[in-house]
Amino acid sequence: HFVLRNGRYDVVARLQVGNGYFGADLHECLLTPRGTTLVIVYNPVRWNHTSGGGDEDGTALDGIVQEIDIETGRVLFEWHSLDHIALDEAIGEPPEDSDVPWDYFHLNSIEEDASGNLILSARHTNGIYKIERTTERVLWRLNGTRSDFEMGEGTPFAYQHDARVHPNGELTLFDNAESDQDREGEIPSRGMVLRLDEEGKTATLVREYIHHTGIL
Repeated sequence: HFVLRNGRYDVVARLQVGNGYFGADLHECLLTPRGTTLVIVYNPVRWNHTSGGGDEDGTALDGIVQEIDIETGRVLFEWHSLDHIALDEAIGEPPEDSDVPWDYFHLNSIEEDASGNLILSARHTNGIYKIERTTERVLWRLNGTRSDFEMGEGTPFAYQHDARVHPNGELTLFDNAESDQDREGEIPSRGMVLRLDEEGKTATLVREYIHHTGIL
């Protein structure tokens, strides 16, 4: 569960994920101005792996987003990766043991844009997704195997974390630069600032921040 503390470190709330799920993920606990929090849950589900190159009788980890009312603990919104993102978007392959849950998506950050839509980072697809709040559908994919954007020079990233949108329309993220089959050599990790043209579907690198020793 999550423990919320005020500026004096007094406990003001304890939060559990809802709807019968257990084990909130540690990557995200985003507080909103509405008195709610957005959190991540992973839930193993029996799932056909054949679209991702695995067995018919497999298990996949469903990446779940929940919005929880801090005062009441009630779940106000819930989104499931397995309802919207196919297994074949995963960069890696399914486990050889079909009983081992395939973490094909691996949600690791949630953000809201100015319209209340969600920006999700999924490490194991090398992708960032914009989700329409009212319909739960995927509005666009950035990077990954099915990118809707033309990725400009220096913009491709891999195994990223912490995708955030900003008032000026820019998007920042941490590029772990790990296990990317499309880039050769030892690429250092970096912070990135991207400008997205959502109508023209282009992504441009504005700035990058790389350690002077080139830490991987």
